[in-house]
Amino acid sequence: MIRKLVVVADDLGACVATNKGVLQAHREGIVTAASLLVGMPSSKAAAEAAAAQGLPLGLHVRLTAGPPLSPGPATIGLARAGRFCALPQVLARLSLGGAELRRVLIEELRAQVQAFEGLVAQADHINSHHHLHLHPAVLEPFLEVASQAGFPALRWPVERGSSGASPVRWAQAQAFALLARRGRVSLASSGLFTSDHFRGLAAMGALNAQALAAILRGLPSGLTELMCHPVAGAVGEPGTQELASLCAVSVRQQLEAESIQLGSFAELC
Repeated sequence: MIRKLVVVADDLGACVATNKGVLQAHREGIVTAASLLVGMPSSKAAAEAAAAQGLPLGLHVRLTAGPPLSPGPATIGLARAGRFCALPQVLARLSLGGAELRRVLIEELRAQVQAFEGLVAQADHINSHHHLHLHPAVLEPFLEVASQAGFPALRWPVERGSSGASPVRWAQAQAFALLARRGRVSLASSGLFTSDHFRGLAAMGALNAQALAAILRGLPSGLTELMCHPVAGAVGEPGTQELASLCAVSVRQQLEAESIQLGSFAELC
């Protein structure tokens, strides 16, 4: 049984504390790739630091945080006062659909891809903040832009066996699984590669050493993507527990004992 694992740290570029946490989790821990937010105050510094230590980067498309990089979102209710609206408002607008929404999304996605290409020499993958690329109104334009830009791998956040998650995380997992089933045909026709399995949603916000060990013990055959959110901050702050767990010596030892191959998408695909 061959088991491969890509450990992807999200939200690189969000702030200084996140940058520090992600970079440390790569230097000292098991993080093998990171997803970069572009157009944020800490994006450029994050990309430069990642390049300096050889951390592969993918694009973390955002439609619910920070400023849009094109004028369209503000004209159709996705952004207000120079920033994307919060998730509930964005979901409400996406539910209305329409040709103008598709045009605006393609324009914004292309702007974020262009910003990413200006910072990163070679893309490892692409995904999105809040996994919004699975939304029926977003998926087709997302796949079109990602395919045209030549991104090699795409996140498909379907986590099976998430029954031990909190009620909120369990509900999210079921919703993503439903959206993923609806979008499988579109994914197949896009030519984009995705992992065989996904982990990290059930333990999001609670990825301690015990939860991480359980994930590794139960890792299935094939390629699995593990999502994480390490942050360098004061003890007890969100993300600091994940950082400590990802850097634990016992975790590295468990990976070796179970012969799990660790790497980025570019290395393992």
